[in-house]
Amino acid sequence: MVWEFMKFRELLPEGCPPDDADEVFAERDVFRLVRTHSPTIDDFRSHRAEKPDGKFGVSECQARGLSVHVDRRDSERALKLPALRGRFICLVHLRAGAGRIQQTGRPSHHTWWPLAEFNILANCEPEAV
Repeated sequence: MVWEFMKFRELLPEGCPPDDADEVFAERDVFRLVRTHSPTIDDFRSHRAEKPDGKFGVSECQARGLSVHVDRRDSERALKLPALRGRFICLVHLRAGAGRIQQTGRPSHHTWWPLAEFNILANCEPEAV
């Protein structure tokens, strides 16, 4: 497993990311909901980092990843949820070295485990809703 030697942004439990998570080699775009129209690095913290004692209904590995969508329409739908109202959509350009990603939940929802060296903000474009 090559990724055992990769340094991820957050401390991950053993076996995380899962063996069947894809390493990002080719360019691909995903969408992330952020709190501010000009995203900050705080917009790219996992659920676990935001709420160390929280219960999330997903594996600890997934709680330490970032939720993203591959279909913008799913991000738009998520904005209608009371907990996510007022957020913005950021288009994130993943490139080789971005980390690992896996489809989780609904078909468009993915969990992304970014590598520490990947400059997220340089690859994030706020979008109009």
